[in-house]
Amino acid sequence: MITSKHSTSQEAWEWINEYLATQEEEVLKQGGVRSGPQMISYDHFMEINKAWVDPNFDFGKMFGYKIQKWTKLVSNYIDIDFLDIAKSLVLEKEIKKVQAYTVGFKFSNAHSSGHGCLLTLVFQRRMTCDNPIVIMNIRSSEVTKRLLMDFLLVERIIEYIYGPKHGASLKVYCGNMYLSGEAFTMYHNHKDLRKLFAGNKTAMAERVLKILDKFETPEALKIQFRVHLRAVKRLHKIDINPLLARDLKLPYYKFISEQEKILPKKKLIKKLPINTINK
Repeated sequence: MITSKHSTSQEAWEWINEYLATQEEEVLKQGGVRSGPQMISYDHFMEINKAWVDPNFDFGKMFGYKIQKWTKLVSNYIDIDFLDIAKSLVLEKEIKKVQAYTVGFKFSNAHSSGHGCLLTLVFQRRMTCDNPIVIMNIRSSEVTKRLLMDFLLVERIIEYIYGPKHGASLKVYCGNMYLSGEAFTMYHNHKDLRKLFAGNKTAMAERVLKILDKFETPEALKIQFRVHLRAVKRLHKIDINPLLARDLKLPYYKFISEQEKILPKKKLIKKLPINTINK
């Protein structure tokens, strides 16, 4: 198990990208592999002090995402009935000031094109902690383009359940994390890759820098492979439509105060994919 600790979700996203890109020898030593253009690492456990993505992070500038990307992510992974039941169970315990509880929520995978990468969330109070803890289980994650938006989705879920001033920490387990050299070139709009790889002579570093040099040429705009062309356009700053993290919300009800007691929707309990353990 590879464990790491981070102040925020965004810091965790930066760390895993830079770890896979720059620490090839360590990744291989820890049981990971380099397969063609990908660096793959297994069994990661991240402890994140606060679920937080910079509100000004621009998913449009970085990855060319449009609002439909967020809308599809929400509709694929969240069944609002099940989320409301989880919220009801949590708030019932919060209002009663229950010192310890564990409430589970299972992500949906509604779309036929979905890959079921997000599995479950567990909302937890522990007698040893002042703030709630949320445990996130991920099947697999492409860390550059996808992971940060997944973290933002979980941040919005936490806000929906606990309110915007939640203070919740996040524990993340992922069995399979991977980085693609071509996709990682888009990280250059976040941090200078040439400075990041300064003095790094690993095969992965040399591959990424070679791809970056190629993608920054005018000829790269003629690339036909759409996935690579997306990265090229980001590096050339073409077709940029702002999509800030602060504007990506859950299209549901307003936040509910801790004083307002919400009872579970009993008619949905039968099909609820949630296990609740009271301690």
